[in-house]
Amino acid sequence: MANKSVSVLVVGFNTRPLAYSLNKAGYDVYAVDFFGDLDLYPYVKDSIVVVNALSSNYNSLKDKYSKFLAHYTLQLHSKHRDVQFLLIGSGLDDDYEGRQLILDEIKTSNTKSVNNDPEIIKKARNIELIFEFLKSRGYKIPRSYSFEKFQSKQYNMEYPFILKKKRSAGGINVFKLEDKTTLISQLEILEKKKFIPSEWLIQEYIHGIPISCTTISNGKKCEIISINRQIIGEEYLNPPKMFMYCGNIVPAGLLKEEERIISEISIILTKELGLKGINGFDFVLKDHYPFFMECNPRIPGSIRASESALNLNLMDLHIKSFIPKEWRNIKKLIKSAKPNTVATKLIYFAPKEIDKSFLLKINNLECIHDKSEPTKNILKGEPLCTILYISKSFSESFNGAKKIVNQIESIIE
Repeated sequence: MANKSVSVLVVGFNTRPLAYSLNKAGYDVYAVDFFGDLDLYPYVKDSIVVVNALSSNYNSLKDKYSKFLAHYTLQLHSKHRDVQFLLIGSGLDDDYEGRQLILDEIKTSNTKSVNNDPEIIKKARNIELIFEFLKSRGYKIPRSYSFEKFQSKQYNMEYPFILKKKRSAGGINVFKLEDKTTLISQLEILEKKKFIPSEWLIQEYIHGIPISCTTISNGKKCEIISINRQIIGEEYLNPPKMFMYCGNIVPAGLLKEEERIISEISIILTKELGLKGINGFDFVLKDHYPFFMECNPRIPGSIRASESALNLNLMDLHIKSFIPKEWRNIKKLIKSAKPNTVATKLIYFAPKEIDKSFLLKINNLECIHDKSEPTKNILKGEPLCTILYISKSFSESFNGAKKIVNQIESIIE
């Protein structure tokens, strides 16, 4: 357990699960958060919530929130300059300018960054570089071409295929194209939004099971935390995008050989990239073989499900992984942790505008987290809440979480 005087400033799109774990480990937590869910506030000493600070909403800010996260981080840090650690979660993945502003600010204080360095993040997010590296090692990757090369040459890429941003986040900039007509119409939509061809890939569509792997490292040595089933774009959760991240099941329940290759690739990349702390790697499992998809050089969205399945405070271990003398104990804890339960995380998106009068009843359901404030309606496509259901088996956990989805739907009908 951390000493009560140890403090951390957490920044991200959804800091609630991070703040919860850090608070439970004994840290004083300060947060810059996008949503400001009701169950964030009990775990933080001070916070700035972007949608509240700007008197705005998710739909208005969802494509441009990173600059606001950076701005309000500078503001909150200037108020609490004695905070010991800075932890950046999701939301600033590829905003290197905003990230650098924050790092420049903390240089003038004693705050220590417990994040990957910007140059390492850039390398980890260079998907073409990683694909070439893995291909040279004999691992399977989806056939991919930069959009610029695809335009200038006639590649033999069968439909359906994927058009995706080289640095996608949460499946937001990923599109499945069924034929030439959908390719043309999608490009017309993107060109209205400052489409830059050099930032996009054409990629083979791999039909399979989405999987992620969570690692922890001190920059040289690495351990596997968990291998997770990913829940992507499931219609019963109403995601506004086809490939949108909707949750996880931990552990994934794979065959030993499947886990071996996933672990091997994740460890090789963690060491090759020089990643520190907890990071995530995405795969699609096709015919029992993992095709690598992308690296997320930050705390992944599956972290609370992993913590629940392993009964470990992983956020505490993340911070300690930046302290050299702590690695031996971290390794011991990870190796001795054996999941004896299965945790299912589901993100439920509003299928229509939800009247605020329903929110109290939804918030009072069991296993509900990221609770929306009952002060305004939830618009269609906005995340309404997160379900975290823990049980003894894979099927019991997943089916238990889906039953809560049914309870939500019976409330909002």
